[in-house]
Amino acid sequence: MDMNALYKLTHGLYVLGASDNGKMVGSIVDAVMQVANKPMAIALSCTNTSYTKECIDRTGEFSLSVLCKDIPPFIVANFGYQSSRTTDKWSAVKHYINNGLPYLQDNLAVFRCKVLHSYKLESNTLFVAEVTDAVDNKSGEPLTYLDYRSYFRQEVMTSFQNFQKENKTMAEESGKKWVCTVCGYVYDGDIPFEDLPDDYVCPLCGVGKDLFELQ
Repeated sequence: MDMNALYKLTHGLYVLGASDNGKMVGSIVDAVMQVANKPMAIALSCTNTSYTKECIDRTGEFSLSVLCKDIPPFIVANFGYQSSRTTDKWSAVKHYINNGLPYLQDNLAVFRCKVLHSYKLESNTLFVAEVTDAVDNKSGEPLTYLDYRSYFRQEVMTSFQNFQKENKTMAEESGKKWVCTVCGYVYDGDIPFEDLPDDYVCPLCGVGKDLFELQ
């Protein structure tokens, strides 16, 4: 099967928002589409390993902020290259909270959605949700996944690398260390923690990098 064929099914890019007992979480998603008018409903696909998806499972609701083409690349990097388990993504961008859900301040439109059904597949969960509120905020051309793959991805990656360097410098100056939130192990290796491979695990309890916090 030629997986490249699937990239021809392009979608928009959105910031997905949810809440975990008052903690605002979020991620980047592209698999969103309208599926009905009565009730007004959309379908949303999330990877099963996503923390945001876990929060939606628990609360049954989520927000969507539609991204425009001229959005700063850091917005995509912030919500797409980090986990809300260990990072307060919303604190790094201009946003607002409405009835317990977060929304990006700079957007084309926003939606509030209530889950009607969910279907769990091997890699993803498909949510069918009723749109309970929608606001068309401004005109403009939406950013698509094809845009991201065609020209925007490198800008996003560069933005995130610069962000990591700035954070690393600040952490070094403050003497902070990466600490395992499960067992308390403090990483003190010669390789910068951010440069460790994605499959790095805590030598004491075996959890992955996403469960380390800068303390």
